[in-house]
Amino acid sequence: MFTTEEKIAKDSQYFIYTPTAAAKALFLYPTVIGGFEYQPGYSLERNRYDSYLVILIENGTMEILLDGKYVTAAKGDAIILDCYRPHAYRTSTGCKTIWLHFDGKLAGSYYEYLVRERGNIIALSNFKSSRQVLSKLLDGISQHLSLSEAQMSIMIGNLLLELSLTPSSKDAANEDGIKKVTTFLTENFSKKITLEEMADMAGLSPYHFNRKYKKETGVTPHQFLLSTRISAAKYNLSNSNMTISEIALSCGFIDESAFCYCFKKREGITPNEYRKNAIGSASLS
Repeated sequence: MFTTEEKIAKDSQYFIYTPTAAAKALFLYPTVIGGFEYQPGYSLERNRYDSYLVILIENGTMEILLDGKYVTAAKGDAIILDCYRPHAYRTSTGCKTIWLHFDGKLAGSYYEYLVRERGNIIALSNFKSSRQVLSKLLDGISQHLSLSEAQMSIMIGNLLLELSLTPSSKDAANEDGIKKVTTFLTENFSKKITLEEMADMAGLSPYHFNRKYKKETGVTPHQFLLSTRISAAKYNLSNSNMTISEIALSCGFIDESAFCYCFKKREGITPNEYRKNAIGSASLS
């Protein structure tokens, strides 16, 4: 369908998709998709349009309203908006775009994650790849190709994945540092490891490392190290004849008492009780 909106090139097209009940229950799905060339002076303000919106800027600039101020997205950027809430965008320069309104059970979770991690305007390191995914979906719908709703859901998921995997070079370096520390902890959990040593390995201050680690993994580095030690202890309790004291020291605890206290606090039972339960279960299987 050709648009009739003012200040949009008349050869700009959009296509409406009506999902099935199964798609609404199970998948991500498109609702409207199009390619628009906005002319200078175009603006839109809308209280609600039940969907989430991704816009890829192919040329020119577009401004979106965030926290009462207009913020500019330029060529190579992606915009993501929650259209269930009041939203507005405009262009003073004109811009060429390809865009998608989508929804689904997990759409809100994808949106919240992307905005939290990348913001509403995302500078794409691989714009071509993101555009290719969206173009295939647009072509499939506009040409009435035999795309299943599962396939379309995967394509939208791939698009959102492309948006999530475009960190700045600084963020990428930080993420590599977090992965490096996590690998080190997994392989060296029996050793005494200080927060300062972990932070130095990641190239961050202890304060920023602790915050960054929790943001990336959901736990503090101390919590991760402790969980790894407890997991190793549980394996040894179930699969070896090592004494409790030997297990404690081999897993990085300062002594048997500290190990038993920590184990019971986390697992609700003592190491000896865990071992008896594990042996009993094994003998019954």
